[in-house]
Amino acid sequence: MQGSRRLFLALRSDLTGYARSDRSEKILFPTGGRKMNLIEKTVNDAIAAQNAVVDAIRIHRYEDFLLEHARPYVEVIRKMECASEQSQEAIDLYQQSLLIHYDVLTSLTDTITPLDTAFLEWQQTPIALEIMYELDRDFRGAVEAFIEAIDEADDIIGIEATRVHNGFYGVISSSDFAAIPGSVFNVLARIIERAPIEKRYKQTILAAKSWGLNGIYVFGDTYTRVLGSTGNVAEAIEEEKKALKLNWDKPVRSMLQLMGELGHTSYDRFRYFELYREKFRGYVESAYDSGVHPANIVMLPTHVGDIGHHIGSSYYKLCRDDMCMAILESVSKVAENTLKTALSEDKIKNPFDVGYIATGACASATADILAWDGFTPDYIQDMMQKRFRNFILTHPFDRSMVGELHVNDFLDFITRGERVNAPKPRGDGGKVAGIPIDLSPVRDHPELNHPEAYAYPFTAITVRATALLRFIDQPCLLAPEPPSIAAMINAIALNPEVALAPVQMCKNCATSRYLPAKCDYCMSPRVKSVL
Repeated sequence: MQGSRRLFLALRSDLTGYARSDRSEKILFPTGGRKMNLIEKTVNDAIAAQNAVVDAIRIHRYEDFLLEHARPYVEVIRKMECASEQSQEAIDLYQQSLLIHYDVLTSLTDTITPLDTAFLEWQQTPIALEIMYELDRDFRGAVEAFIEAIDEADDIIGIEATRVHNGFYGVISSSDFAAIPGSVFNVLARIIERAPIEKRYKQTILAAKSWGLNGIYVFGDTYTRVLGSTGNVAEAIEEEKKALKLNWDKPVRSMLQLMGELGHTSYDRFRYFELYREKFRGYVESAYDSGVHPANIVMLPTHVGDIGHHIGSSYYKLCRDDMCMAILESVSKVAENTLKTALSEDKIKNPFDVGYIATGACASATADILAWDGFTPDYIQDMMQKRFRNFILTHPFDRSMVGELHVNDFLDFITRGERVNAPKPRGDGGKVAGIPIDLSPVRDHPELNHPEAYAYPFTAITVRATALLRFIDQPCLLAPEPPSIAAMINAIALNPEVALAPVQMCKNCATSRYLPAKCDYCMSPRVKSVL
């Protein structure tokens, strides 16, 4: 996702009321002449997805990216099965969306420019939303009420746009799945609290711009651009309102317009939207008719970022550095080994645990690499917060509000890893969900053990850490996103009638260590109160 969201960084199933362990462990279906339970299936889905992405990068990293390179990964997703007690309609919202996305892209182009990879996973939710507008007129009416609330929210929009423009909250994650300060989700939650809208539709709206990706619109960008060109605060607020209203009134038009303005060229974007909508509509209709919650319908289709984004030019170029490739391989192997251990010891009780364990293991491995070279997460945060403050001064009107999205994710990630690795009672004693994390794939990797190949042998003291920092602008696969998505899909398919998002939770954000008062502005721990 985009990347953009580390789905299971802090989430556990007990926060959602979702996957029930008694149900998960009893679901059996045949595979290869034997019975496999849902937990084993989810673990296998998670490992297969991550390995397919990493393999594609390792094999093709010295080539120019072609969509054909993603085909083995696509086949992994095509082979995902639905257990007897899961909803095929819910699975289809993800699986068929990804397959259609790939088929449509390959019918229009052979490759994607580096710039255009930014748009790939932001095209599906706008289409799903507009289909839902047609299927459920009450939902369309709720969105119109929300648009009216936006029109009357000059105070919220003015204050929050000014804050993100000025860097009031420090480093932020504008597209976070939680309603943290500075995020679009936070602003939407504040506005929707005032709107007379049914709960299920509030959930759907908030899900569409948090765990779902309703277009590439980012709150505060329009305000900053207009303020810089006119010097007029009132006009800047008005233009921000217009952009936000268009994002909900006509999501597809909003996305197509932004793609054009930002320089998209890789394929006929209008044709993509036309073909995807035509092919995907039936799956939305089936999900709606079968009782899948609208919040899940608009959120599930968007998770297609491995095609072109993760398996794509940016990770190819990043991993042309053998040290970076070694980090990605070894961290992924730590997650795989830890999941297999958890499965063998019967420690995984529901699909959500798969995502939680995978992200915890990867966080542990990543923090261990930092510590190997004498760095801590707080050192990295101190540098990035200071850089952020200076960047605002040097780029007052031409910086994007989404710029620090992955920095925020990376800081959360390595800070969690440090906490996992710390001895008890200060930390988790090198365990996640009670499972010892095997860091040998990191510690025994030959590339990681020979930094002298990259510097004067006796001064190669930052080689591993600086290679790791290359991932700070795109940590998606270290998080790791494919296993998180596999876990989420399998969990939602068990209880499709229950909205996954919005989730009320405290992320224990890393940035709150630097700016503790930031928590005073967070909506995430009380987001259910706005429904």
